[in-house]
Amino acid sequence: MPHTALRVIRDEHSALSAMLSSIPLLLAENRRKGREPDFDVLRAMLFYIDEFPERLHHRKETELLFPLLRLRNADCGEALDKLDRDHAAGERAIRALEHALLAYEMMGEARRGPFE
Repeated sequence: MPHTALRVIRDEHSALSAMLSSIPLLLAENRRKGREPDFDVLRAMLFYIDEFPERLHHRKETELLFPLLRLRNADCGEALDKLDRDHAAGERAIRALEHALLAYEMMGEARRGPFE
């Protein structure tokens, strides 16, 4: 895999990290100001997390990067298997988070904690 491909994967990790870091900051700011979050913005953020990493980025790793790493170093197989399992768990986790956000939006403050 060319060096450029690794840079793309790192950049994608950075973008995802920024998005994931922004959600708790946004929630904390709203809580500090005593107001409800902008649910449209939160839904858009979760949509990005679902569409981009789960459907595009992880496929690049699993289908392109990981097979090459396995060929170069057989000792990394266990770590790569764990990353593949983490990717699968991520899909389930984003569904649960989307459900928790909807519950918070529809049912109010009682569901804020489980979402946050």
